[in-house]
Amino acid sequence: MIWLVNRILYLIARFFHMTYRYRFVGTENLEKACKLNPGRAYLLGIWHQNLFQGILAQTGLKYVVIVSRSKDANPVAFTCSNLGHVVTRGSSKKGDVDKGGKAAKDEMIGVLHQGYPGAVTIDGPKGPAKIVKPGIIDMAKKSGCPIVPYIPVPEKYWTFNSWDKFRLPKPFSKIVVYYGEPIAVPTDCDNFEEYQNKLKASLDRDELMAFQKLMFWDQLSKENVDNQVLATVLTTSSSK
Repeated sequence: MIWLVNRILYLIARFFHMTYRYRFVGTENLEKACKLNPGRAYLLGIWHQNLFQGILAQTGLKYVVIVSRSKDANPVAFTCSNLGHVVTRGSSKKGDVDKGGKAAKDEMIGVLHQGYPGAVTIDGPKGPAKIVKPGIIDMAKKSGCPIVPYIPVPEKYWTFNSWDKFRLPKPFSKIVVYYGEPIAVPTDCDNFEEYQNKLKASLDRDELMAFQKLMFWDQLSKENVDNQVLATVLTTSSSK
């Protein structure tokens, strides 16, 4: 029964994806990020609010992601797996109880070292909203992967009454997928707050830029790369 529910939700997500029109901005920043790391892997940092379109916009690519062990997150894990991503399951500690968070992070770092990029909801799983948690900074430090601010913004969407004001793009919506300038975290970094602030500032700025790009959709489309071209570029990059 659980499998059937997950399957239905996955098929609904695929249907929505087929109706969306994407434009990718800042793809040169992914190549910059690849050049900052000898292994050519990087980490996308995304707000939990934009998770739905953030996952679908990467269809055709292969990322490693951490998904909570909670039952509510099962459809996310199922969808990510069926889209070809590598899924590790783990949640933050609750008191002294280990819920697999450290093991999932270690597993993800291992996959990053194989040259695959990763993606992290930086204020998840339960907030506070749009406050960067230190986890992605620690992962960037340990893996040597730069962080690429990742903002996929839809033209038309429903907003949920949830802690993150979750956005569900309406069918046939235009979506600008914006990649910000990569942020390199030194392997000897001991000031996580500095990089948390840098990442938040970049995401806040990039979100404004992405919404502005929506206003100039027709001009943007003439200069844009589609996801199949992007997939070819990144697959070639990660295999070098």
